Amino acid sequence: MSFFGSAKEFFGLGPIENNEDDAYFEDSRYSETSSTAGAGAYDRAERPSRYERDHREVSSTRASYRPTPRIVNVSPRNYNDAKEIGEPFRDGDAVVMDLTDLDTADAKRIVDFAAGLCFGLRGSMHNLSRGEDTRKRLFAIVPENANVDKDALKRSAGLR
Repeated sequence: MSFFGSAKEFFGLGPIENNEDDAYFEDSRYSETSSTAGAGAYDRAERPSRYERDHREVSSTRASYRPTPRIVNVSPRNYNDAKEIGEPFRDGDAVVMDLTDLDTADAKRIVDFAAGLCFGLRGSMHNLSRGEDTRKRLFAIVPENANVDKDALKRSAGLR
């Protein structure tokens, strides 16, 4: 074989030889005659609608681990303290975060982290210092099934 022939073969530019068995294409999940008829591994028709997911029986929904959630106050010193926010929230407790002592970059990272927690666990996030006469940066995250009103969060943060 010439130098150019070897180079073309090395870079895959040579003729295609179908001598090899490729088990990937023999898998029934990927054949067009499978039960999904080529719909692919991800089929939207098999997923329940948002209404069905939100209106399942109470026993199938995620519930907090405690009958009444606690309100946990956290004052992180840097982004490495994000674990103090995530663990109580994951356990079903509301978390009030005082980000006043953090520099702006770390405060933004913590807020982004908390927003990701709320999205992933279907919680809600509140800016407690908005509309208040204070220089503090206070945020709260509340789990999905926790019945905690905004006034209780503000009282816990020391705003009322």
